[in-house]
Amino acid sequence: MVFFADRYHFMALNVFLAYIPIEISFHFREVNRKIALILGMLWLLFYPNAPYLLTDFFHLENLSIYRGMDQLFGQSLSAWLSFSLLTAGICVYAFLGMTTLLTALNECYRRGVFSKKQQGVFFFLIVNLLSSLAIFVGRFDRLHSVYLFTEPVETLKTIFLNWSVDKVLFILLFTGLQLVLLLTIVGIMKLSWTKKEEWLD
Repeated sequence: MVFFADRYHFMALNVFLAYIPIEISFHFREVNRKIALILGMLWLLFYPNAPYLLTDFFHLENLSIYRGMDQLFGQSLSAWLSFSLLTAGICVYAFLGMTTLLTALNECYRRGVFSKKQQGVFFFLIVNLLSSLAIFVGRFDRLHSVYLFTEPVETLKTIFLNWSVDKVLFILLFTGLQLVLLLTIVGIMKLSWTKKEEWLD
């Protein structure tokens, strides 16, 4: 994206931020309970950057590929390269990043933080709701994760004290979208595991 795309250079930062929860999830099993708690908090802070990438699809409208109704698509190679880089970055890191929610959930069960299925379902829903809230303030209030460290009071006020009907509806809509995608990921993982068992047989 930095070296080959004519546009979307900013996506390099967005993809990097979406990679952070992935990297954190690699270390859950390696640390003791106290460090795992700190990693979990950092993971929760950066996790919304993964599904946030999905909102970057609207940047496709800046490309010259689509020329309107009843017209042929443009054949600009540079535009299609930008399309490919944007789509790859969004799909790969959004899905991999969202998969870390399942990793975090499994780790909570492994460490005995959760003992009942209902607790896991509640955790699953809460993380998605918080993620949708973070996506809203990131996209419309232009807040970034780093603002929680540089301007914590104002950032928390913006996140939790400023409400509107549109904000609530967006959060519900995006929570539903995330749940659909996460269930799709679970289905793919189960399908993949079934295929492995068939190969072993």
